[in-house]
Parts: sequence; structure tokens; C-alpha cells
Amino acid sequence: MLEGLLSPGAGALYDAMVRTGPLPLDDPRTESPEMRELLDRGFVRRDYRDDPVIAPMEPVRAVDHAILGAQQRLLEQQRQIVAARQQLDVLQAVYRAANGSGGDSAVEVLTDPRRIGSLSLELCLSAREEFLTFTTRHFKRKPDASTVMKLPEAVTERGVSLRNVYERAALEFDGAKEVVEASVAAGWTMRVAPELPMKMVIADRHSALVPLDPSGMEGALFVRSPPVVAALRMLFELVWGQAVAVHGGEGTQPRHGLTPTQAKVLDLLATGMTDGAIARHLDVSERTVRRHVQGLLEALQADNRVAAVFAATRLGWLG
Repeated sequence: MLEGLLSPGAGALYDAMVRTGPLPLDDPRTESPEMRELLDRGFVRRDYRDDPVIAPMEPVRAVDHAILGAQQRLLEQQRQIVAARQQLDVLQAVYRAANGSGGDSAVEVLTDPRRIGSLSLELCLSAREEFLTFTTRHFKRKPDASTVMKLPEAVTERGVSLRNVYERAALEFDGAKEVVEASVAAGWTMRVAPELPMKMVIADRHSALVPLDPSGMEGALFVRSPPVVAALRMLFELVWGQAVAVHGGEGTQPRHGLTPTQAKVLDLLATGMTDGAIARHLDVSERTVRRHVQGLLEALQADNRVAAVFAATRLGWLG
């Protein structure tokens, strides 16, 4: 009776109780393992209103409750399977990094979006020295602070250097300030470049992930060829050297005479951002931005914004 929901003994006991009625508490069957199973699964209940008894629940209610419990257990098992698969992928990436590619091809074409999405984290977990990324304006949904990659302690304790270059247009949206601040809090060093050729992820000198198209929607290449990875690293360093620090004036000389807000405006101005984008990034009005820009022009003795950025670069005020 009720195979799959109850053991044979518990099913038989429930069937008997449905047919004959409640059992008094002095009945030996109330202390049996089968009765404990029925109580645990919600097929019977204790009733103390008159003479204490254990009474059967109405079958439709008992079976519905049991089916719901079975469905919840199946969902939990499915979650455990998915989690185990994700852990397997991470361990596999770490194993490949520590032991070589194991005979895998030097360049692998990936088309499964879920695999591509998880690979960045896998590569970061495998990094021993540094993890480098390009972030372009091509994304399926606007980033928010909760999407920032926060790394396990095992990665940060190794002292892995985290560097990211944003394409300017990738920061010209409401909420960009929060994204940058969350990234810096998570350990990232951020810079901005006017344009980037593509998204990119590089882990140490062993692996890289690059898209097959600008948006990254058509698939990606998982590269483990040392010469190709070295070339991609060279591209990253060339862009990094020309990019501008976007937070905190990283790598700059003291900027005497500038207020903290003016210093931030200067950093963002050097990326080529519009007044509107700078205003959104700093949570101020465009009028306030224009006032700070005017103050920068006076402090740097420059006639226009281009000249101001050039003068700031010459003084070592821009990273």
C-alpha cells in the first residue's frame, strides 16, 4: 500500500487504521517502527481530546503531504547534483592548472553559455599570481554591485593580483559607481580605456578565455596555448599602461591643490566620459561636474579639457 511513499509495513498499518479507526496509546503497535514512520511522514496524528489515541489522517491530505515531501526531497537532490557538478568543474580547472592540460587541445571552442559563464570563476580559482580581465559595454543586462566577482579566501590569501580594464562605455550607466566601489572592496584594481577590442579573461600564464564575437553571445575560445596566452597578456599590459585609474588615484603622484572630488573628476575626465556620465558616477549634478572641471582648468592652467588631461599626465597625476 502506497509503495514509494511508505515502507510495506507502514503502508499496511496505515491501511488497517483507515479501515478500523484510531489506536489507543496502550496498543503495542503505537510503539512500533512502522508507527514512528507514519508519525514522521504525517499519515497519523496523536489525539488527546478524549481518550488519548493515534488517529489516521484523511488519505487525501496525508498522501498530498507525502507527495509534496517527496517532491521537495527530489528538488534538494537535484540541487546537490548541480552543486556537485559545479564543484567538479572547479576542481577540474584547478587540476589542469596544476598538472598541465592533460592532453587537451591548446584551443577549445565553447558554445554552452552556462559553461562559458562558470569558466571565469574556475580560472580565477586556479590563478596563483594574477587574474586579468577586460570588461566591454556588451552585456546581456546592466551590471549591479551584487554581480561583482568576490573571491574565496583561498584565492586572496595566495596574494593573487586582480586587475580589470573597463571600456569607457561600460561605466556610463546609472549605478556604475556602486559596481566600481564593490569591485575595489573585493580586491580589484580598476582602470578605464576609451575602447576595448573584446572581453577577455586571463589566469596567470596558463589559460585565457576570449569571445568569438564582441558580445560574447556566439561562444568563446578557451586557450591553453602558452604562446597565444603570452600574446594576450602582452595586449592586456599595453592597454593597461594606457588606461586611466578609475578609483582612488591608484599609482598617481600627490595632486596638490585639488579637492578629493576634483581628483575623482580628473580621473573620470581622463577616460573621456561625458559630464552626464561623470555626474552619475559621482552622484552629483552635471552643473556640479562643470564647476569642478572649471576648477581643474584653473588649477592646471589649461584652456580646455584635452589640455588639462595632458597637463595632469605630465605632472604624474594620472595613473
